[in-house]
Amino acid sequence: MLLYFVRHGQTEDNVQGIIQGHKDTPLNAHGRKESERLAKRLKDLDLHEAWASPLSRAKETAEIVLRNHPGTELKLHDGIKERGLGSMEGRRRARGEHAPADAESTHELLRRVTEWFDLFLSSHIPPSPLPSSPSIFTYLDKHRHLTKDDEKIIMIVSHGAWLSCLQQLITHILKFKISNKVNLHQPCYNTSVMTVRVEYNHDKHKWNGKVESWGDIAHLRDMVNEEVKEVADDVR
Repeated sequence: MLLYFVRHGQTEDNVQGIIQGHKDTPLNAHGRKESERLAKRLKDLDLHEAWASPLSRAKETAEIVLRNHPGTELKLHDGIKERGLGSMEGRRRARGEHAPADAESTHELLRRVTEWFDLFLSSHIPPSPLPSSPSIFTYLDKHRHLTKDDEKIIMIVSHGAWLSCLQQLITHILKFKISNKVNLHQPCYNTSVMTVRVEYNHDKHKWNGKVESWGDIAHLRDMVNEEVKEVADDVR
């Protein structure tokens, strides 16, 4: 499977440096323009599935992309929501200020991201490639959609801090490989893309994966300086 993890488009709170967390803020005009650029970039993909955080900034970003994929249903899941930042939400963070006591801790966020990713991967384990049954041709015909030429492609639209946490999970805990061309220190700008290719090993009963891009904003090259972008919710 090839997974496209996407950060939502820009909001007015992003521009102002206001912490959003679970605060439900819509895209601004620039964020919709970014999302339309993303949609154009992804329009030729054969999207098998699409997931998004239920917060409107992520949901709307996904909906804009899916205008080019009318047959793809959008699935919402609380496990993809941004980190909750409690009493810090709705205001600017003071210089050097850390997350308040009523915020979702980094450990709690990691647990939530891990639980969602485990659930997601568990529900996408492919059938064994070679069954013991002699009806090989029947089997291959039934599962021909799983061949390399028709790789399952899935989009997941989430948030900056959530995606940074996921990046840590798959690189440091799950030990997925990282492409030589990937710079994991690249900022996670609005509508940036992380692509991860995953493959299930039936012999070892585990998923292997490789990060093939991170922070990719190729679709925004001529827009980067039009508006200020901040990864406002990435609070320690």
